[in-house]
Amino acid sequence: MINIIGIGPGNLNYLTKIGENIVHKSDVLIGGTRNLDSFNDFDGEKVEIKGSLKKIIDYINENKDKNISIIASGDPSIYGIGKYMVSELGSENVNIVSGISSIQYIFSRIGMDMNDIYISSCHGKQPDFDYILSHKKVALVTDNIIGPKEIAKEIIKRKLNKVMVVGENLSYENEKITIAPCEDIINVDKFDMNVVVIYDEG
Repeated sequence: MINIIGIGPGNLNYLTKIGENIVHKSDVLIGGTRNLDSFNDFDGEKVEIKGSLKKIIDYINENKDKNISIIASGDPSIYGIGKYMVSELGSENVNIVSGISSIQYIFSRIGMDMNDIYISSCHGKQPDFDYILSHKKVALVTDNIIGPKEIAKEIIKRKLNKVMVVGENLSYENEKITIAPCEDIINVDKFDMNVVVIYDEG
């Protein structure tokens, strides 16, 4: 059984107790550099995810005798690694431990309910902005190509009255949350790692 553990938005204080217990009982911990660095007290083997995830699948298949855990930011089932691992290994061979997603976190920080939100991602694809922006409340996981400024331009192009919330480095010491109209967002030079929330003005 392979464990896939959501470790929360970044700060390990948001890691669930069950996730923490599974990590420390593991022989091998697999994850990105930043996530692995958060577990300095882990005594077992660490395997860094670099490039193709196929290499991780190969490693898992070659080490079936070991207790392996994959750690992932946020929740593995919300535009995370969970879908890929289930498709490659089978749901019967995967134990997913939910984490607090960056989307859940930002909604709690701005005091807004998550009822009726539409969740999507910009990672590696061209979003259907006509469909996305038809919703009253949207949460988007962004990437380096389509971020807050590009999203703001799409909203302005359609002459929609929307407010944007940009959460950068959520849960870390340098966390920054900006709530502003689209016209202000496009004038910001640069945004760090972020999540965007869009909602109807008024």
